[in-house]
Amino acid sequence: MLACRGEGRACIKLRIEGGKPGADFAIEALTPEGQSVPAQLLPLGEDSGFGLYLIRVPLFELSYLDLHISSLDARGKPEETSSLRLSFSLLKWISRFNYRTQREACKHIRDYRQPSGSTRLKIGGLRFLEGENCSVWRFFVEWEGKDDASLEIECLDSKGSPFGAKIIPFEEQALPAAAIVGGRYRRIVYSAKIGKEHEAFCIRAADLSGNYEPDFFHIDRGDFERHRHRSWQHMKDARADDANYRRWFALQRADEAKLREQREHEFAYAPLLSIVVPCFESCHKFLSEMLDSVLEQSYANWELLLLDASPESGILKNLVKGIKDERIRYFDLGGNEGIVGNTNRGIRNARGDFIAFLDHDDLLEPDALFEYVKAINAQPLVSLLFCDEDMFEKKGIYCQPVFKTRLNQDLLYSHNCVTHFLTVRASLLFEIGLCDGEVAGAQDFDLTLRALEAKAETCHIPRVLYHWREHAASTSGDNAQSKPYAQEAGRLALERHFERRGIAARVLPTDHIYVYRVHYQLPLPHPQLSIIIPNKDHIELLEACISSIIGNSSYDNYRIVVVENNSEKPETFAYYEQLQRERPCVSVLTWEGDFNYAKIINFGVRQTTSPYLLLLNNDTKVITGDFIEEMLGYLQRLEVGVVGAKLFFRDGLVQHAGMLIGPHGAVAHVNQDFATNREGYLARAVRPGNFSSLTGACQMLRRSTFEEVGGYNEDLAVGFNDVDFCLKLWKAGYRVVFSPYAHLYHYEFATRGRESADPEKLKRWEGERELFWQTWPQYLEEGDPFSNPNLDRDNSYYALPQL
Repeated sequence: MLACRGEGRACIKLRIEGGKPGADFAIEALTPEGQSVPAQLLPLGEDSGFGLYLIRVPLFELSYLDLHISSLDARGKPEETSSLRLSFSLLKWISRFNYRTQREACKHIRDYRQPSGSTRLKIGGLRFLEGENCSVWRFFVEWEGKDDASLEIECLDSKGSPFGAKIIPFEEQALPAAAIVGGRYRRIVYSAKIGKEHEAFCIRAADLSGNYEPDFFHIDRGDFERHRHRSWQHMKDARADDANYRRWFALQRADEAKLREQREHEFAYAPLLSIVVPCFESCHKFLSEMLDSVLEQSYANWELLLLDASPESGILKNLVKGIKDERIRYFDLGGNEGIVGNTNRGIRNARGDFIAFLDHDDLLEPDALFEYVKAINAQPLVSLLFCDEDMFEKKGIYCQPVFKTRLNQDLLYSHNCVTHFLTVRASLLFEIGLCDGEVAGAQDFDLTLRALEAKAETCHIPRVLYHWREHAASTSGDNAQSKPYAQEAGRLALERHFERRGIAARVLPTDHIYVYRVHYQLPLPHPQLSIIIPNKDHIELLEACISSIIGNSSYDNYRIVVVENNSEKPETFAYYEQLQRERPCVSVLTWEGDFNYAKIINFGVRQTTSPYLLLLNNDTKVITGDFIEEMLGYLQRLEVGVVGAKLFFRDGLVQHAGMLIGPHGAVAHVNQDFATNREGYLARAVRPGNFSSLTGACQMLRRSTFEEVGGYNEDLAVGFNDVDFCLKLWKAGYRVVFSPYAHLYHYEFATRGRESADPEKLKRWEGERELFWQTWPQYLEEGDPFSNPNLDRDNSYYALPQL
């Protein structure tokens, strides 16, 4: 007998007398309380007239299990029974010894997989995900053969007792298997939502029809932590691993040789940069470090304006006396005029072509000004610049990087995502006017919003050039106590921005400091919306979709248009008749061509006249009743081209929260499988924002905009047509907006199936991917403009490359 532990199981290899291949045996495992628990008895072959078998049982938190092995007669009835008591504490030591002395033999029985043709269910693909107040475990149960299985999933706690868990059939797949004559592999993906109190458990899959033998997997507390860590590693973003960031930053920042090269560089245009620094009750150490970071700049044509609002302390004045550099200009303000007044004094005294804003306790990288001037030379019409940044408490120990994107207008409407190192062309600044005291604490936010109104050309410099100091008096880290007035100032700045633009909107605070929610006012009476839903059979999904709209939606002016495409089941057409008879707001149109999603959408749009359109998959289901109002609100801004919703899988984890172009040479959903309220990198999973593209499963837009860009590209029959459509909108000057407040379920692949499971579909997908890249090669070459080139391009969670 050989015994070991592994993969959450106890594994025992033993010989059974008379147990030759073909002999029938059964096993039963009982807890000390007599509770029956999962156990497997697998034939391994024959050895010296004895049958070799493998016993597997879960590693429960018990003192022992009693194992009863019975030989079966021709009718499957037990004849003789042998018993074995398995002591888990003894097994622990035996396993350690055996791994040292018979490592390969232990690995063989631990990892043993039955050969093809087995009549046993197989559990695999186990994956841990963090849910809301629970753990979510995705796994599949598969079998091979001609017969169907009627699966039952049971959860047992650490002692082997059943407990309630939410088991969700997630997706069914049929996989062709050439080795099975007339048969196939069948696979059902499940999601098990398990309470936080269970960090050790067992899940058993059984076939109630009796065609297939059961299988199980067991998670002990060590396994739980390993799976949790693996999930964290997979889904972590650039701010989740400060040690990795510091290694990355050390490799990326300009070294002394690079700085010498920059000091010798001559730009075609070398503007004077005025750096405005308001100072009030400043710390000597912080001021000194800030001044050093400016004096170390590799670009020399700058002036530093130090506005002393607390001259009585003498700290700033005495510090400046010791620095002999005419580029440093000291101003005694005589007293504190507030952050806006102090800043405006600096702006009025600035002589530069561009005015930059630096806090008195923060730091610049030595190449910051050089990189800004380099960008100005590359983009001569630019009027507003900003860069990536990070945080620190102690100089040189940097953390929490903020890798920004090009100006993200809708994320900006949620919070100031531009922040540092804001630099503005002086002529633009005086054109739009200086800030007033009502926006004190959010003056940089107000300035950015007014520059946006003036259609200023912006530039994001994807380098970490600014270090934001964390301390008690700073707003870094969402410190509400440091500047309590700043929250209301930001809200007021945003509200006044919409007023100036003539957009009817309310700006409300949220549970997060310095974060706002915009409610757009819809015209009255509400404009009509046509909801276009392609469909082929699967009436249970269609009925759930339509019923959720009619039953849950609070909007009062919509029509639902089902576009029928080659359904085959008579009950589908009977349902259509019933649907139109009982639901006056629903009509059914027929598209008679082959399946081409783009053509079906274009056809459906042509058959309607509503000014607004919602393109919706039949495998969606409404969660939030005001989803139409939420999405339609953004379209009251003329620059918005299309709006997408936040979609969820059956188990409540995120399916869609925006899309990213480029990962692995394709398109990926960002922040997929997040729990509902998980924020993700820079909170992009829970705040409105612009993305390069949104899934076609749920897109709302104006008819006029759809027609302007020519609708969907019909050469992209199934894949990439939604992404292509969004990029056409960007090219035409429109915004693509994700709303985190409109929620629907999306039962992805329920009707069409996965390309990877069908060679013909996979070939078609690859052809469409090639056509997509031919149309939009710049995204393949340059990456997604709403990501950041410093991030791992193949990662959909905004992570840095792992060093």
